[in-house]
Amino acid sequence: MKKAAKRTLCTFLAILLTLGLAACGGSKTVDPKTCTYDEMVDYLTAKGYISKDAAPVDMLTTEGYLTDNTGGEIPFAPFADKAMDYGGLWLMWWDSEMPSEAYTNCFQNLAMNGGAVVYMGGAAVLETAAYNGSFAIAFAENYAQKDAVTADFQALSQK
Repeated sequence: MKKAAKRTLCTFLAILLTLGLAACGGSKTVDPKTCTYDEMVDYLTAKGYISKDAAPVDMLTTEGYLTDNTGGEIPFAPFADKAMDYGGLWLMWWDSEMPSEAYTNCFQNLAMNGGAVVYMGGAAVLETAAYNGSFAIAFAENYAQKDAVTADFQALSQK
């Protein structure tokens, strides 16, 4: 009887330890409507979508992210409050608490424009893969996890 009680106690403690480790090791879910930019980056990194050693590139000051429809007059533009390229995963954010021109002119029209960021009435455009809360994502052509990131990102508001 004493042996059975010890086994039961040990089994119970092993289950608790396993559940505790699983809870600590998993990535924390974020709410795209209320989380900060850094919290979203941490979430995407914990999920393995952003490499821990990724060197982010500022999309707002680097040419090549926007489709310029002006013949070279707008190679880059302040289309978001923050937009960074993390090795092919492009994360954009707009501050809804202190709306900027980018929020008013680009973010508020995402739905109307089919998920595309449209700058200055179409002078420059960036197609997104998805938008959720105050964020949007897009990808470089060679980014391997597009489908997984998009599905996870869109499901965040449903959790």
